[in-house]
Amino acid sequence: MKIVAMAALGAALVLQGSGWRSSAPSSVRVTSDRPGCLTVRNVGEEGVDLWREQARPIRGTYTVKATLRKLDGRLHEGYGLIFGGRYLGTDSARYSYVMVRGDGRVLVKKRDGAATPTVRDWTAYAAIRQDDAHSRAENDLEVRVSPQEVVVRVNGTELLRVPASELFIEGLTGVRVSHHLAIEVMGFDEVGRC
Repeated sequence: MKIVAMAALGAALVLQGSGWRSSAPSSVRVTSDRPGCLTVRNVGEEGVDLWREQARPIRGTYTVKATLRKLDGRLHEGYGLIFGGRYLGTDSARYSYVMVRGDGRVLVKKRDGAATPTVRDWTAYAAIRQDDAHSRAENDLEVRVSPQEVVVRVNGTELLRVPASELFIEGLTGVRVSHHLAIEVMGFDEVGRC
């Protein structure tokens, strides 16, 4: 397993050799043992945001997706996808995010600096794989963004439709991991970017 070194660059950290940046506090360890796969271990009290180092803002109609495998952590801590991101890694960060957690629930929120208003609160869905006895689960997350609405899909099932006007939809994409979690991110992709 290759441990990815972190170097400070402004407010964000560059995860050297991985092609990703992070808002990672010192309590987060990011490793990469194969192309297209990152393992994020966050044992601290803060969440972490990750985004591609060479990322450019996206607008219009696009899809963000990844397979997220929870390796360890508390049942009620979430992990998921970021979209519409600006000023990532700073105190002024703005983005929307969709998270799942171990009890089979999904959440839609946005961040605007220190404010994190809930857009759709934690709601249970049968399509979300819950933690097993070892606190592990694997879920395929997909967020389809258009100027009119955002569609949230998990494991191939549509769960939510949210008017785009309620979210930030233009900007960078990435991954969000709450505190006290370890996850593996596989196949992160953006489709239809313009």
